[in-house]
Amino acid sequence: METEELIRKGKAITLEVGKANKVVVGNVMTGKERELMEGCLLGKVLHLRGVSREGLKSALQQVWRTTDEVKIEKLGSKIFMFKFASEVDERRVLSGGQWHFERALIVLKERSGIEEIMKQSFTHATFWVQLHNVPVGCMDQEIIGELGKVIGIVEEVDTGKERKCIGQYARVRISIDITQPLKKIIYLEQEGAEDVPIPVVYERLPEFCFCCGLIGHQYKECEKYKGQPNDKLAYGVWMQAAPLFGKFRTSRFSKRGPKVNDKIVSQTTKSNHKNSKCNPNS
Repeated sequence: METEELIRKGKAITLEVGKANKVVVGNVMTGKERELMEGCLLGKVLHLRGVSREGLKSALQQVWRTTDEVKIEKLGSKIFMFKFASEVDERRVLSGGQWHFERALIVLKERSGIEEIMKQSFTHATFWVQLHNVPVGCMDQEIIGELGKVIGIVEEVDTGKERKCIGQYARVRISIDITQPLKKIIYLEQEGAEDVPIPVVYERLPEFCFCCGLIGHQYKECEKYKGQPNDKLAYGVWMQAAPLFGKFRTSRFSKRGPKVNDKIVSQTTKSNHKNSKCNPNS
């Protein structure tokens, strides 16, 4: 029986709650608790089906390739704890981009405090995002950062070895609220001129819904899907960047930059983009 169900049943019929049923602890981790959580990451697999610990461990061993074995414990139906023997491996995995299991996103986070496992928040994930069609005059680190803020919390702007943003597209590392639909296009607002459409393309984007834009399920599993053909859906594979070469991150200045389908621009009308504007002069 799952933890949530056990808690529900335990609370369902209670004649009296006394002090004998409670243990009082502080809300700050003690030295022993910190030691227990040292080298640990929590992760949730955004999969509609259940996830086995053995299957997940086998898959991650092949892609993480850590110096020492990572211990994996199942804490819930789709929540796991990953115990690393090496801090270097832990940092590398946490900052190494998005990890998938059976095409489903694994949301990793560091544990803080002694909050219940089932109340841990897995609402944000970090992606390298490509911004296409940025005017050359706006390929400035500050402006690119402002554009990124329209999508989420900007963690880094890729400026290359020369600390410049000029290239075939701008590249930003962004923490995105995955409880909301993915943004497929934003706009650069210019005074006295038409807004410039900026298609948003995601690197290592996992399974997501072409119908509602949420990560975690496919369009045929979406309650909003009414049988419409793929080319009539609001989202599509054109939001996924072609694979980049390199271990964990590659500068956009690589010669093998992916192409963007013009369909990204054409599928979003200008009348619906008020909340996706960035005015570099504001």
